[in-house]
Amino acid sequence: MTRRAVLLALALLVGAYYLLSVRAMSYRFEWRDNLYGYYNYLGRAFAHGHLYIEIEPSPKLLALPDPYDPKVDRSITMRDMAFFRGRYYLYHGAVPAVLLFTPWWLVTGHDAPEPLALALFCFAGFLFSAGTLLRVLSLAQVETSTPVLAVMLIALGVCQGVPYLLNRVDVYEIAIGSAYCCLSAAFFFLARSLGSARSRWRLAGSGLMFGLSIGCRPHLGLAAVIASIAVVVTFRRKGEPGAIVPFLLPLVASGAAIACYNFLRFGNPFEFGMHYMLGLPGMNRTELAGRWVLPGLYYLLVCPPDFSAVFPWIRLVFRYPLPIDTRYFLEPTAGCIFLAPFLIGIPFVQRLRGARMLLAVALASSIAVLLFIVGTGFSTQRYEVDFLPLFVLAAAAGFAVAIARGTGWQRRALTGVLIVLVAAGVIANMALGLTGPFDDFLKDHPRYYARIASWFSPIERFRPLLDPPVDIEFSAVCTPQGDGFREPLLAMGQRTFREIVVLEHHPGKFRLITQSESSSAAQEIDDPDSRPLRFRITYRPEARKLAVSIDDREVLTHDLKRLFTAPAQVTVGENRIAPHVSAPVFTGRVERLRTAIGSARNFEYLPK
Repeated sequence: MTRRAVLLALALLVGAYYLLSVRAMSYRFEWRDNLYGYYNYLGRAFAHGHLYIEIEPSPKLLALPDPYDPKVDRSITMRDMAFFRGRYYLYHGAVPAVLLFTPWWLVTGHDAPEPLALALFCFAGFLFSAGTLLRVLSLAQVETSTPVLAVMLIALGVCQGVPYLLNRVDVYEIAIGSAYCCLSAAFFFLARSLGSARSRWRLAGSGLMFGLSIGCRPHLGLAAVIASIAVVVTFRRKGEPGAIVPFLLPLVASGAAIACYNFLRFGNPFEFGMHYMLGLPGMNRTELAGRWVLPGLYYLLVCPPDFSAVFPWIRLVFRYPLPIDTRYFLEPTAGCIFLAPFLIGIPFVQRLRGARMLLAVALASSIAVLLFIVGTGFSTQRYEVDFLPLFVLAAAAGFAVAIARGTGWQRRALTGVLIVLVAAGVIANMALGLTGPFDDFLKDHPRYYARIASWFSPIERFRPLLDPPVDIEFSAVCTPQGDGFREPLLAMGQRTFREIVVLEHHPGKFRLITQSESSSAAQEIDDPDSRPLRFRITYRPEARKLAVSIDDREVLTHDLKRLFTAPAQVTVGENRIAPHVSAPVFTGRVERLRTAIGSARNFEYLPK
C-alpha cells in the first residue's frame, strides 16, 4: 500500500469517525426547513436580508424551558441569545452562517443539519491541520516513515478535543468547530506561503481565514495579531515588504466587517451581544481577572479525569483542589495533558529548520488564547479546542524532527514513546467523546452501549451490565450521628442509571432514602439502638423495581428507569458516585452476608 493511499485511508477513517460520533448521539440529519438550531435561525435571517432572528419576542421572557422542545413556544425559549431593542440576535460568531448555513439554504431551500455542519467543520479543520504538518515537515526537510506519519495524523484527528465536541451539538459547539476549521486553514495557507512562488495569494488566504476565525470566536483575534507581527517581521527581513499587504488586507477587511456587523446590531462596533445575553446569571460578564488564572490553568491543563477499571475507563468529574471565586464558571474538565500526553514533544520544535517561524506563531497563539480563556473565569471541556489543536500540531512536528535526526536506538525509543502516548490520548478522547457532558449515548441507546462495553470488558467483575438482577444481603450496626447526617448503605453504577441507598439520621429514627439520577423514594424506620439491622436489597429487572427489606420486611420500593452497573461498581457501605451524602463511608459496622449481581456472585463489597 503506497504512502499516499495510507494517508488517504486515515483521513477517510477520521471523517467516518466524526460522522459516526454525531449519529451515535441520536442526531438525525433532517433535510427540511425550519430546524431549531440557532445557526439555522441565523442562516435564514441572513438569507432574508436582515441580522436579527426571525422570532417575535414574547412578554414571557423569564420563562425559559427547553429551547429544543418542538412543542414549546419559540418566542420564549431563546436562552443564550442577545435581546436588544425588541429583537433577538445571536451573540455567537456569524461566520458559520456565512460559510455554510446561509449558502446551504439559498442553494437547497432548506436548513443545513447542525450535526452534519459540525462534523464537516471539524473534518475540514483536521484536513487543514494535516496539510500544515506535511508542509512543515517538507520545509524542514524532515523524512518520516509512513507508520510514524500515520500515528501523527491520528493524533491530529483524535487527540485535540474534537471527539468530546461532537458528543453534543449545540450553538456553542458549532462556533468552536468552525473556529477550529478557520484557524487551521489560516495556518495551512501561511505554511503554504513559505518558500512558495505564489506566496501572495496564499498569504491572502491566510489573512482571510484568520479574520474569519475572529468571526467565529472573537478571542482568536489574538492569534491573528501574533501572526500579523510574524508576517511583517519575516517578510521585511526577506526584503519583500509588498507581501505583507495581501495578508493584512483581507484580515483588516474581515475585522471591519465584524465591527460593522456589531454596530448595525447594537450601535457599538465592539459589542458582540454578551451584555444583552439571556440566560443564567453571570453568564454575560466580560471581566478579565488575575484571580481566575491559576484555577483556569489547573483545569484546562492538568486537572485529571476520573480513571476506572470499568468501560469507558475515563470520565469527567468535578474537582476542587484550589479555592475559586463564587462567580467562577466550572463544568467537569480534564486537562489537555491527558487528552494529548505527547505534548512533551513540543520542546523538540527548536530543532526544526525552515518552519520555525510558523510553529512559533502556533505556540504563541495557543498560549495567548489559553491565557485569555483562563482570565475570563470560565472553564469547560469544549474550550480546549480553541488552543489544543495548535499545541498538538507543534508536538507532532517536534516528535517528527526528533525521530528523524536521532540515532538508531533513539529513533526506536522515541517512536515507541510516541505510539504509547498517542494511544493513551486516543483512548482518553474517545472515552470522553462517548460519555460527553451528559452520557447521552448511554441514555439514548443503553443496549448498544452495553454491547460495546462488553466487547472491551473481558473481566466479568468490570463488565457493565444493563438491568442485572441484584440480590444483596448484609447486616449493619449504626453509630449515632447528628440530625440530618447521611451515610451510604449501598451504591451501584457510575452516573447514568445509577442507584444509591442512604441512611439519614434523625432523633429516635432513621430515614431510608433510595436515589437515582432522576428520582428518589424514602421511608422512615425506627432507631434500633445498638441492634444490627439486616438489609436485603434486590432489583427486579423485569419490573425495574428496587426493593429494600429490613429483617425480612419490605419497607421501601423504588421505580427505576434502568440500572447500569458493573459488579465492581457495587459497593456496600461506601459511596463513590453521588455527592449528596455527609460521609463517603458508612460510619457504623457493615458485615457481608451474601451478594449476587447478574451472574457474578460472592464478591467482596466491604468498605475500605
